[in-house]
Amino acid sequence: MGATQAVGQRQHAILVWDESGDVFDAVRRAAVGVSLWRVSGRPRSTELAEVDLAIAALYRRSDWKTIGSLISRTHTVIVSATGEPDDSAYALTAGAFGYLDLGLSSRALRRALVGALRGQPAYSRTVLGDRLRAELGTSAARATRALELTPRQREVVALIATGASDKEIGAALGIATATTQKHVARLLKRLDVPNRAAAVAVTLV
Repeated sequence: MGATQAVGQRQHAILVWDESGDVFDAVRRAAVGVSLWRVSGRPRSTELAEVDLAIAALYRRSDWKTIGSLISRTHTVIVSATGEPDDSAYALTAGAFGYLDLGLSSRALRRALVGALRGQPAYSRTVLGDRLRAELGTSAARATRALELTPRQREVVALIATGASDKEIGAALGIATATTQKHVARLLKRLDVPNRAAAVAVTLV
């Protein structure tokens, strides 16, 4: 592991997974005021247990595999050198605790990482704004489609909301179970949702 620096009453620590060292150097220059550990290989669970935050360096597409395993184990902020605009959205979808560009000033990087140590996700306003607009657009489109359901589809989704099975829905509507399954499949496709719970949620909205 690498250089250490600690200040304050409680000693915090950040692990930086970085094969080449460029991201680690940037984080060190940012002078976050906590212990910094650098690992070049996949971090071990014992190492992650000793830190408050992980930083993952993103240089190329293949890095996402290791980054994904980090995200599932601890709060992980991605610092990217790729310049790919889609990577920030991918980081959000993957559940990363933050996404920062390697080109940020030391001051901006320090502010973001200090915030992350305090429990504040480290995303730029632009990234969060784009995601919010996309989510609102998707929700509005689904709500519009919910208004366009046929009377039969409304009956089906109402029965789904009660927890009825396909067989029970068929019995209530006087149709075969196979026909019920076709109605449910068309309903999910119409609403563009992955499952029955999501269909109920959309129609309730």
